[in-house]
Amino acid sequence: MAVNSGRKMFTNPAISRVERFDDAFTGAEVASYKGILAKTLYFLAIILVGMGAFFYIHNYFEAQNYTATQIADGYYIYANEAIILFGALIVTLISGLVASFAVKTIPLTGTIYCAGMGYAVTFLSYTYAAAYSGIIVEALLLTVLIIGVMAFLYASGIVRVGRRFRTVVYTCLLVSLIGGIIFSLMLWLAPGSSIVTSILAIQNGPIGIVFAVLGVLLASALLLTDFETIAQTVQNGLSKKYEWYCSYGLMVSVLYLYLKVLELLARIQNNRR
Repeated sequence: MAVNSGRKMFTNPAISRVERFDDAFTGAEVASYKGILAKTLYFLAIILVGMGAFFYIHNYFEAQNYTATQIADGYYIYANEAIILFGALIVTLISGLVASFAVKTIPLTGTIYCAGMGYAVTFLSYTYAAAYSGIIVEALLLTVLIIGVMAFLYASGIVRVGRRFRTVVYTCLLVSLIGGIIFSLMLWLAPGSSIVTSILAIQNGPIGIVFAVLGVLLASALLLTDFETIAQTVQNGLSKKYEWYCSYGLMVSVLYLYLKVLELLARIQNNRR
């Protein structure tokens, strides 16, 4: 299939933006599964660097006897860590937005995003580990299991990803993100309001578990759209530059899935207490 005709099959808006780049010249090296895997492993390595940065900084503050707040037996958060986390989140947010609107910058912005998220996710995981025994191992195993199941469902053709599927998934994701931003603002501006109190009560009850399950399902569906994007990129012979977008999108979805699984397991443990 010709590259130009193959491109018309894409329904991913980010892919449509990438198409406008002048990277489809004759004789250009095309994307491959091997190249996408290599770049995915690169982003994974950057995430691990971010994770390592958290433990290095945390242990440094401990060795220097910085002021700390005990959040659980054997778990401490140092004051400067909150500042670093805030900085990491800001940088991550900016790089993620730039990557979304300027896809050509993903080799750089994607690297910054994965490093920042590696630190932020590890910080969050540390606080979850302090509150819930064994939750991190459970979350990692369940995340890997879900990725494997989604890969099987896609590869076997049991689940097919089309325009309608993408539309539903992206719409649900947008609603979820907007809702999360609104609630975060309410929690910051009016933490003691009746609305915030009611939402928190719901989150910590059985209904909260249902919403958490829906969040995991949404994250799993995002993985399927990533698999489809990867497959179409390779099958339609698109430029090798597309490998960066495919790998970055996959890692974003994996991180999102892990966070949703972590949230689900925490709510389940809350209801057992």
